[in-house]
Amino acid sequence: MQAILRKIDSNDANSFVARTDRFSHFYNKWHFHPELELTYIIHGKGNRFVGDSIEFFEDGDLVLIGENLPHVWKNDSSYFEGRDDQIAMANVIQFLPKFFGETFYGLKELENIRTLFEKSTLGLRIEGETKVKVVHLMSKIFDTANSLNRLCILLEILELIAISNDLKQLSSQAFVDAYQKFDTQKINKVYEFTLNQYHRKILIEEAAIVANMSVPNFCKYFKSRTQKTYIQFLTEVRIGFACRMLIENKKSIQQIAFDCGFHNLSNFNRSFRLLKNQKPAEYKQVFGGLKS
Repeated sequence: MQAILRKIDSNDANSFVARTDRFSHFYNKWHFHPELELTYIIHGKGNRFVGDSIEFFEDGDLVLIGENLPHVWKNDSSYFEGRDDQIAMANVIQFLPKFFGETFYGLKELENIRTLFEKSTLGLRIEGETKVKVVHLMSKIFDTANSLNRLCILLEILELIAISNDLKQLSSQAFVDAYQKFDTQKINKVYEFTLNQYHRKILIEEAAIVANMSVPNFCKYFKSRTQKTYIQFLTEVRIGFACRMLIENKKSIQQIAFDCGFHNLSNFNRSFRLLKNQKPAEYKQVFGGLKS
């Protein structure tokens, strides 16, 4: 499978889409779309992939995704078991960069928002006091049926985010530049394959077959597109899922290592320390303790 150009449901009567998604699990395909997307997670947990960023998400996660930036919210496996107590729910606002018109978009007063849209091409996680204010304003959009009020609130949200210091860039510029420079079909197939198979031993020959390339050509291709080797990427994916499990604090570190595709505990510890600057046990103690 490849990253999907996902068509956003909309109508001619509204300049943007505001909806509440409520499913057993979030849309789980690596995808992109020309619309910017502001997503607030009401209920749900798992791992969020935005460009080359891999982070866990949970209730309260608030992210702005820029146009054509590949992403996916991948719920934990328990969300695919048909359990009644596992609900994925989010408020989502989607809009094109110039949804309020070409002339209006060019106004001096929209300078901060134009700059925000440029920053959003890397994905932005919104935190702190800004998140509290944005979530409150988003709820007002859902509570009013007046189209003009909804538009004014959205502009207020965007200006608030634009001037905030409570933002964290997600994807790297190098990934976005490389991803958009060439045809993306092969790399998308490899990403989807890896996200689905990370828990088992993966030979680089398998990834090369998915891309329909020889191993040497695949290694060069992947490095040119992502600025990292395939093994580095696979390790980052595995550590990302491991972080989620460590926070849940339900399994031993050794079991987590095996469940995430590491067949050697010392290798897991070493890889984790290189990526997170601390040992898995330290991470579990700090973040797992917050969840207890």
